[in-house]
Amino acid sequence: MTNTGDTRGAPISGVVATGAERLLASGQWLLAAAPSVRRARLDWADCGTTWLTPGVLFGAVAVRAAVVHAALLLDDPEKCARPLRERLRGGPVFYAEEQFGREAGYVALVPGSVAMSWSVPGSVANHRRAALEVPAPGCTSPDHGSSWWVVPLDGPGVLCDPDPLATLVGHGHGVLTGTLGKQP
Repeated sequence: MTNTGDTRGAPISGVVATGAERLLASGQWLLAAAPSVRRARLDWADCGTTWLTPGVLFGAVAVRAAVVHAALLLDDPEKCARPLRERLRGGPVFYAEEQFGREAGYVALVPGSVAMSWSVPGSVANHRRAALEVPAPGCTSPDHGSSWWVVPLDGPGVLCDPDPLATLVGHGHGVLTGTLGKQP
């Protein structure tokens, strides 16, 4: 990631953020949504997840795993990583084995305003200020536990574009319900 300008908009040559720097900055940014930053850091270190309260910084949309798998014609979160990254233009998504009770799901981080008005069948927005269990930014494989980033954070404030997310969810829901391509 190259910095394209200083405070006056002039280009800064040679400034590149490494993956480790983006990961650290992303974690710091997410921690701003923690009720207790200290507790959240400890939780991430001890168990790989912590509870955050989406709202102003970001919102969250949870999608049943079956919907994502139907949309991508795949049945494994690791196989879904690349197509999700491409379809959602790099927006961050994590997988949770028990997002819907005992059913797995994917959670896309979106702008907070999107989550407040989201109404796409096959998915549900996390209510503003409702706790959301979020994996640590470095948890990027199933080796880290039951919740991990399928499409990792690429930097602070980088979120999923709601249009491709709605298209993906709508397609998967249509495949599952047999309504894909049918007029209401």
